[in-house]
Amino acid sequence: MTEAAFRSIGLVVGALVLLTFLVLWIRNVRDSRAELGSEIELAPNKKPYLSDAELEGPKLDRSLSFALVVLGLCSLSLPFYWLAEPGRQDGAIENWDATHHRRGENLYTNGAQCVNCHAAGGVGGVASYVFQDADGQFIANAQWKAPALNNVLLRYSEAEVEYILNFGRPGSPMAAWGTPGGGPLTTQQVDSDLMTYIRDFQVQSLDPIDIQSAGDEADPNDAESIAAQAEADEIEAAIRAEVERSLAAGEFETEGEAVFNMGLYSGYAAGAYSCARCHTAGWSLGADVMEQVGVDVLGEGVAGCAGGNPSGIGFSICDGAVFNHFPDDTWLMPDGSWPGEEMRGIGPNGEAGVLALDNTLILLDDKGIPVDATGEAYIITGDGDLADCGFVSALWADDNGNVYPYDPATRLVVDDSANGFVEVPEFTAPADAAGVIEFADGRIGTGCEVIEMPPRTSQAMYEFVYNGAEAGRGYGRGGQSGQGMMPGFGSTLPPDYIQAAVDYVRGL
Repeated sequence: MTEAAFRSIGLVVGALVLLTFLVLWIRNVRDSRAELGSEIELAPNKKPYLSDAELEGPKLDRSLSFALVVLGLCSLSLPFYWLAEPGRQDGAIENWDATHHRRGENLYTNGAQCVNCHAAGGVGGVASYVFQDADGQFIANAQWKAPALNNVLLRYSEAEVEYILNFGRPGSPMAAWGTPGGGPLTTQQVDSDLMTYIRDFQVQSLDPIDIQSAGDEADPNDAESIAAQAEADEIEAAIRAEVERSLAAGEFETEGEAVFNMGLYSGYAAGAYSCARCHTAGWSLGADVMEQVGVDVLGEGVAGCAGGNPSGIGFSICDGAVFNHFPDDTWLMPDGSWPGEEMRGIGPNGEAGVLALDNTLILLDDKGIPVDATGEAYIITGDGDLADCGFVSALWADDNGNVYPYDPATRLVVDDSANGFVEVPEFTAPADAAGVIEFADGRIGTGCEVIEMPPRTSQAMYEFVYNGAEAGRGYGRGGQSGQGMMPGFGSTLPPDYIQAAVDYVRGL
């Protein structure tokens, strides 16, 4: 039953009680007579009233019965009316949200005019920007890429978005709008009005957990979850289409580079899905403007380099700086902490090493590759563990040295000059072989002993990009995020695209 129906019931009950009171009052006034004073005998002109037997009998019964009916009506109706209280509370919340949405929309379009830069619905746009040198001299006019806001709460927490609204983004056209940062908007206008409106136009998350939680019950067959999955699929398809388009157009060389710089030339979501918007100086000005001043945003020593003017929001990941935070081919400590100088020279002869989960010492050779006691290199499995196998198959290769990864679902062929193309026989491990492992590069090992290792730092970097920085908590070796401004991309990018971007960064 709707809130309006419960309200109607309550009004009917109240009106009935009031009407009953009025009827009884009017009847009492009509039947009453003005008293002439104390009388011992009834005056000739006065009608005798009911006898005591009638008063204490039928009259009393009628009055009590009427009162019982009214009392029963109130007793049954009012609790039934009270059942509507949760609905009334929900309605109050909806009305409250609708009020803040209306105010936020007015601020977004008219008051603060966020729409001028971020476009209607927060789909991303441009902001006029004058590019100046360190002395304030004019260099060029530019159209700064103002990122899409319809996915901002999938990348940042609400507290982080409120911080940006209050204090702005130094080195960008984003000014401080909140009173704490010296802006014109009150705390309620920022935290309640604008945030409510921004929250209302967010797109669907790509995270499977968020999709299943879209319904009242976390059930993949729930109607709301199915609708959320359909919307997520549509968003993911659009992102993949943009990356594929940029590769086909020759804008980027690799998938990772295309993801890292998504929107550089096309303006897709104004860079909201890209890493380079923060980590490449001048990226938000556009490649054409940077070319005017002799800077190639994708050139060596520029791509992935932040700092300087303009922007510089994200730290530089050029010149191997990223490895200071997420060093390659290194494992975390068994307790989850990051390996440091103490891991060098820990072997019996001063060798470098890492520790397995059971604190077993694994030595590293001069190339940082883990080796066993005989100096033979371990094989690194797909999940970062180490394997020492009695037999490992070779990769499939033809007479010209072309290597093909093993794929049990595809019968590979090689070029045999005598017989033409022939099928390569599938490798089959012996039936009684123990410890059979298929490695990521296609090889198969038998008689393998696996050493469980902590997560690798490259995996930790992926998780960092997926989840973002936690405000005030250090990351990697020496990294620190005061406001947690490194966003998480786990809800906005497909996992394989995040991995591609991480691989691209680690190759810079």
